[in-house]
Amino acid sequence: MIDTALVLADTLSLDRLTSRDVAEAMGVTSGLVHHYFPTVDDLIVAAFRQFAEGQLAEERRLTEGLSPLEALRAFVAHELDITAAMARLWMGAWAAAARRPALAAVVDEQMLAGLKLVTSLLEDGTAAGVFHTENPQASAFRLLVLVDGVLVQKSMRAEATYGDVPSLVWRTAEREVGLPPGTLY
Repeated sequence: MIDTALVLADTLSLDRLTSRDVAEAMGVTSGLVHHYFPTVDDLIVAAFRQFAEGQLAEERRLTEGLSPLEALRAFVAHELDITAAMARLWMGAWAAAARRPALAAVVDEQMLAGLKLVTSLLEDGTAAGVFHTENPQASAFRLLVLVDGVLVQKSMRAEATYGDVPSLVWRTAEREVGLPPGTLY
């Protein structure tokens, strides 16, 4: 049910998703959906949580055990490789969160978990003398804000319209951690 909800969320958006939509796509009655998820909000929260936790787990897997420089490189590359469908899911969650308190809590939780991961990467690099940032958390936040802006663009536009946006992200990451231009990318 959660997987079906995630597929439908790409075309309908999380905010417009109904139990009936999920039931119809699965060929079951909406009563069966409500047996497992008493409200559509419960289903939406579970679907977004599964998606966001999976994305975070992938980021952890990609960066684990790497040197600080390689971990940051892997993280930025992963963020730039997010699909338009993934970007739309985040956008849908941000938009729907204003009207769905339980979803807002999960969105905030997942965003803070991402901030914690990037902060940790930058702290490790700073401790190792590879990065030079006075405030790793502030630098991590600025990087995530930039990546979120790319997500917004990616959710709305075709790849061909990006121009040199990836270069902007790489250069900003380098500047945030005090690396010479061209070190990461």
